[in-house]
Amino acid sequence: MQGTRIHLLVGGLLLAAASGGVQAEALQPDPAWQQGKLDNGFSWQVLDTPQRPSDRIELRLLVNTGSLVESSQQIGFAHLLPRLAMARNESSPQLRSLWQQGVDDEQPLPPAVSSYDFTLYNLSLPNNRPDLLKEALSWLAETSGKLPIDEQTVHKVVNSGADPIGLFPANTQDAWWRYRLKGSTLLAHDPGQAVKRPVNLEQLKDFYQQWYTPDVMTLYVVGRVDSRSLSEQINKTFSTLSGKRETPATMPTLAPLPPQPVSLMNEAIQQDMLSIMWDTPWQPIRDSQQLSRYWRSDLAREALFWHLQRALEKSPQKGAQLGFDCRVQYQRSQCAIHLNTSNANLKSALEFVATEMAAVRDNGLSQQEFDDLLAQKHDQLSKLFATYARTDTDVLMSQRLRSQQSGVVDISPEMYQKLRQAFLASLTPESLHQALKLQLSQDATLVLQQPKGEAETNMKQLQDVYNGIMAPPPAVVSEAPKPEGDAATPDGSAQ
Repeated sequence: MQGTRIHLLVGGLLLAAASGGVQAEALQPDPAWQQGKLDNGFSWQVLDTPQRPSDRIELRLLVNTGSLVESSQQIGFAHLLPRLAMARNESSPQLRSLWQQGVDDEQPLPPAVSSYDFTLYNLSLPNNRPDLLKEALSWLAETSGKLPIDEQTVHKVVNSGADPIGLFPANTQDAWWRYRLKGSTLLAHDPGQAVKRPVNLEQLKDFYQQWYTPDVMTLYVVGRVDSRSLSEQINKTFSTLSGKRETPATMPTLAPLPPQPVSLMNEAIQQDMLSIMWDTPWQPIRDSQQLSRYWRSDLAREALFWHLQRALEKSPQKGAQLGFDCRVQYQRSQCAIHLNTSNANLKSALEFVATEMAAVRDNGLSQQEFDDLLAQKHDQLSKLFATYARTDTDVLMSQRLRSQQSGVVDISPEMYQKLRQAFLASLTPESLHQALKLQLSQDATLVLQQPKGEAETNMKQLQDVYNGIMAPPPAVVSEAPKPEGDAATPDGSAQ
């Protein structure tokens, strides 16, 4: 989903494409994913997994609507609708049984998740239960187009303290997230806002009919299923849905991250976390050149983190810990190096990390570091199909949703292997250094999250430390003093 790690997975693994002067070729979707669209616009995607016959069957219904489409009179409607859908289960023993079986105890998910631009319904069914699969499809169809909305149920749900529906992000009031939303239309459309009381039933029904239309819904199914039979069942169950989106939903976007350093209080942490963040526009990946550029950049970031980790282990900075992640969030790509340490050690730890980063930018990796990185990538490639065979259905589902929302074309593991081999064969220390230099020459934002109650740190001082190493001021060239002896001629010879 939006905001998840930027590791773009296809067939369970990262993709790569050959670099160089090769003409860009459109990436072809993995044919193992069967896709279809009904006459009413309802879409479906199914992945049969014969290599995982004992895994649970994962179902996700994605509705492209969320809090971003709410007006001031409709606050909380997008989150209320899945709560009403779940309330139906309490009055029906059959539905209660379905949902008891539809939750994976080992990896539980909320029955639904609401966000700014989507609502996602989640079901996880035991294998070899076609009766449950049929019931699940019927429940999803009724929820997405025939949800009964009555005063009694609405009153009961609104006044209930229980709310099984998840949010994305999980904590929309997190200090960092609220800061990140500055300058974005998302700021005024928090999906976690409570619905206004009393609820206007007619407005709620109109909202449901306007935004829950089959042309903006996609059903995803992953598991050991009979694809042909399932496609017929999907057609029969969802073809009765009607309606069409007349008003396009607003495209959710984040504003660029301000370059000024910032400190925030975070109740959930025990010691300071200083993040060095790079924020850039996100570009979908649909052809081989786009994929190649992404892969080189991603490998450079991984190499940088490896280098910093190894250097930190050998340094006196024993109390500091490093973390690293990249995320795609609403048309923005954000990568960060996280430095966890005590407040008293912040300056020296930042000096150490920045010095290592500057050295990598200027000199690249050592030959040994490059060889180790390349060996690891070749080892991963040799285990490609074994890794894919061990990938659980819930992971395959999560990867599919991420790639779909990030605009990444999934290709088959076979095509991945071919492109990956070509990419690794073309990789050189010079090309990796170029990618590292490009990454580390970009401006970064320093974000400090501090435990609540701690004295606020002077961020200007930390910024000065970072800039003094990563972007030192140009040297001042003073005029050389004239010699007291023989005067020099313009051509440099002595008179």
